Amino acid sequence: MGRLLDARQGTPGLEVAGEFQPLEARATSTPGERVAFYEANSPDLIRRLIDCFESGAIPALAHPRWPESLARDALHRAGAGQAWRGEPLGTLLFTSGSTAVPKIVAHTLDAHLAAARASADRVPFGAGDRWLLSLPVCHVGGLSLLFRAVVGGGTLVLPEPNEPLAAALIRTRPSHLSLVAAQLRQLLDHKPARAALAGCREILIGGGPCPPGWIAEARELGASPRLTYGLTEMASQVATETAGQLLPLNGTELRVDGQQEIWVRGPSRFAGYLADEKLSQPFQDGWFPTADLGRLGPSGALEIAGRRDSQFISGGENIQPESIEAAFAEHGIPIVVVGVPHPHFGMRPVAFGPDDQDHSDLARNLLPDFAQPIAWLPIGYPSGLKPRRAELAQRAIRELGRLFRDS
Repeated sequence: MGRLLDARQGTPGLEVAGEFQPLEARATSTPGERVAFYEANSPDLIRRLIDCFESGAIPALAHPRWPESLARDALHRAGAGQAWRGEPLGTLLFTSGSTAVPKIVAHTLDAHLAAARASADRVPFGAGDRWLLSLPVCHVGGLSLLFRAVVGGGTLVLPEPNEPLAAALIRTRPSHLSLVAAQLRQLLDHKPARAALAGCREILIGGGPCPPGWIAEARELGASPRLTYGLTEMASQVATETAGQLLPLNGTELRVDGQQEIWVRGPSRFAGYLADEKLSQPFQDGWFPTADLGRLGPSGALEIAGRRDSQFISGGENIQPESIEAAFAEHGIPIVVVGVPHPHFGMRPVAFGPDDQDHSDLARNLLPDFAQPIAWLPIGYPSGLKPRRAELAQRAIRELGRLFRDS
């Protein structure tokens, strides 16, 4: 047995079409080999990942929804097909694409296992538990579930290919579920899914803010949703709600600097960013600056305010897109806001929603004039995915170029 499966506390497994299959490995890959993955979740994919971990190979995981050109470039930069001769590594993941070029995040297996153990202290996941794998394993939120299954002995439930989330939830009735806010709203609006949602013992809501009214609505059904905050560089979870407070996991430290930026450190921290066959390590005394903005309360509870790199200035006013998004989410309208260049104001906000409906009238009632979006565009990809702000900003510039030139 290799290091990964030796870490198990029970019999981790997969549930495919209602059938339990224990997680096993062939351990046939070459130690240090960087293996490219560019495919959707499947039992075979999970088994090949386990094979990599047991063999000492290093999977490099590109998102299956990426265009082939983006995936090819990312995997090439990650050195897929080549041997890694540096310090031992376990995975190569990519940041979500909210930046123009996804960074390559290098983790050790020890970091992933530390994250899984810390998660188990807050969200137990063991024998008899079943977690719906609703995120791709190229995403740290999906990959982390594999490590949690190994550490705790739980079972990962795989949806059928292209099966909608609501249908998978109704069919499989899992005990554990991970969602973003927009997915929670979709399930709350899907009457047949509400009973299955209420039957989940643990529901983690991450990826951004969630309106308190939606959380309350889920709890009225008997569900137990709780907010969680994490990032790729910390192998997923950093802080998870307990007794109404977003508190760091055991072993994870948080601090907020004078510019309100959140810094983190702990055993699940990544080894560095891989670029040009070298690891860059942007740490200060072990602390990593997240570029997320927030506050720490007297009890150590965390409040998230938004992203430092998404903030922009319009006509001398600081605009935090997440605050605009939260205002509309309270009214059941999920949007993503980006800043785009403007000849008179420097930058102006543009909103992307599930369709191109114009919500300017509501914006005038909710927001100061400088924060009101100047245009409303369809987002063009599933709401369950994390916003790709850089890509959306470029789309807005292309589609509204004439507006900006003529303003």
